[in-house]
Amino acid sequence: MSLHIVHFIGPINHTSACTVRNLCLQALQSGASEIALHMSSEGGNMTAGFALHFFLKSLPLPLTTHNIGSVESVAVVIFLAGQKRYACPGTRFLVHPLHWGFGNLVAADHARVSEWRDCLDFDAERYAAIFEEATRGARVGTDIRFHLTGNARIYTADQAVDAGIIHQAIQARLPQAGTTSHWWN
Repeated sequence: MSLHIVHFIGPINHTSACTVRNLCLQALQSGASEIALHMSSEGGNMTAGFALHFFLKSLPLPLTTHNIGSVESVAVVIFLAGQKRYACPGTRFLVHPLHWGFGNLVAADHARVSEWRDCLDFDAERYAAIFEEATRGARVGTDIRFHLTGNARIYTADQAVDAGIIHQAIQARLPQAGTTSHWWN
């Protein structure tokens, strides 16, 4: 067995999502039989986050995700791609209302505003469906739709176990030197 650990700390954007993807592909080409993603992220771009989630789900080997700080917003969706999911004690998960930035936009017509609303609604439902699938069978069932459009919800590591976000709250440990390959961004 050849474990490869991808270390990711930072925001989710197109560049960081491509970097994580490329590191996973390099691990595959280097003979990985399992990949672990140690991550901490404040979230970011929804499009990049969903794309990375679906890429990680396509990997032809086991993926373990481990929260090593804070996993927030769309980073929760990425985190939920892991078949095994863990968090260090003292870490947190944040589910909050989805939003978009508009950059330098100074004007929009009714059709464009309606399109953005529809896209936000679609992404909220997509997020909720991924959450429900990953947490099916949890001790405490949670419908997060309210938290995607209303008040935010913070989960401690222990609360994340009950909600099915993680399987166990346990400190991340790196294997002894020489037994694992490490990739970072």
